[in-house]
Amino acid sequence: MGAHASRLANASPAAAAPTVPPPRRDFDTLVREELALQAAAIPPSDVPSCLTLFDKWLACYAIGVQFKNAYRYGEIANCTPRKEDFKFCLTLRGLDPEARRHAYLLRRAEEMAHRRRGFRTSEAVWEMRREPLLDPDFVDPAYPVPST
Repeated sequence: MGAHASRLANASPAAAAPTVPPPRRDFDTLVREELALQAAAIPPSDVPSCLTLFDKWLACYAIGVQFKNAYRYGEIANCTPRKEDFKFCLTLRGLDPEARRHAYLLRRAEEMAHRRRGFRTSEAVWEMRREPLLDPDFVDPAYPVPST
């Protein structure tokens, strides 16, 4: 029996068994996690105005952006999500700044949670780090980090 065969004979069967990925968290938990992350990343002064979102929507149709997307991905850029962001902003015009920020953060958190539930994310392999999740200096007390 050669060296290769003896190594295979000594290998434990538990080490050869594939590991089962941990169960995926539900959508509400993902939204709460993303809400805490978005609130820490976007201070009240950085919530975009409708004019800014309109500019981003129009900039998506620029020849440079479309050329780059066609070169990289073989298709023109889809500007519909930016249009939907602008239309959503128009629905928030009558709200006070704090309610407007909350609605904006909630929308972003839901979008990111949907992305995280998708099949082409790193969470299919990696679990999100829990400790430390956020720098305490940037945590918004109105949006606490959910405990698991």
